[in-house]
Amino acid sequence: MQTLIETLRLAVGDAHVLTEGDLSAWEQDWRRRVHGKALAVVRPANTQEVAAVVKACAAAGAPIVPQGGNTGLSVGSTPDT
Repeated sequence: MQTLIETLRLAVGDAHVLTEGDLSAWEQDWRRRVHGKALAVVRPANTQEVAAVVKACAAAGAPIVPQGGNTGLSVGSTPDT
């Protein structure tokens, strides 16, 4: 059985599923005051890939924190798993 990470890599490509290295740019708010921890950072390129990511996460029961430019002034874009 494939893990969620493997399924996500199949959906968007290995280069677009980040699990190692410095993920702090995606795990904190723009002020660097609130920090979270993400299982992965997934960067889909189009709506079909977004749909595949949502479907895979739903099937695995994994929460999704959508993030655009990480400028949410109410800290809504900081992940916490």
